Amino acid sequence: MKRFLPLVITLALGQALQAQKMRDVFAAMPDSVLGIMTKNNRLDCIDFIENTMAAKVHNRFDGDTELKALTVDYLELQLTKNCRVEMKLLPSADTLYYICVARTYSGPMAETKVALYTPDWETLPEEKWMSRPVYADFWETNDSVDKEEVARLQHLQDMRFVTASLQPDDMRLTFVLQPGEVDKDEAERMKKVLRPVVYGWQGKRFVRVED
Repeated sequence: MKRFLPLVITLALGQALQAQKMRDVFAAMPDSVLGIMTKNNRLDCIDFIENTMAAKVHNRFDGDTELKALTVDYLELQLTKNCRVEMKLLPSADTLYYICVARTYSGPMAETKVALYTPDWETLPEEKWMSRPVYADFWETNDSVDKEEVARLQHLQDMRFVTASLQPDDMRLTFVLQPGEVDKDEAERMKKVLRPVVYGWQGKRFVRVED
């Protein structure tokens, strides 16, 4: 029964999105949310991508911004060379939808900031909609790596960078711990025991999806 529950919730709550589309939300959003894009920039991007053209515009900093993907409830935007933005419309029982925005900044290590907005673009406190994964959640043992080796690898990470991504075809939010500044061999060892932490949208909150 548990494995069918996310599908049931998605189908039921998805009805709330029929009257609203990502293209309209993106067009009408306040300029302050993304900062360097004007409304005309956004309208041009929508027009270009819907006409199967490269959706690239010059932003307020005279750099290039490109709309990479646009669906009914999802978009991917290369805001600057070092900033990728994903947005997802999330249906809810107490409002028509929420807007999740994930901004991933690169260099020297990638890191993501995730925010959830109301339809009026008010930011919701994170504790109201998610319990963020802790460091230990990203690690697991397996047949080739024991607990002692995992503990050793964990202590190699002085700084902890986490990226997050949304999905165009479902309502998951996936967190990934990035290996820190270690040599190539240690990074390869880390990859064997690092795992993504996945959350599913449940109408009001992102809830961790158990393994």
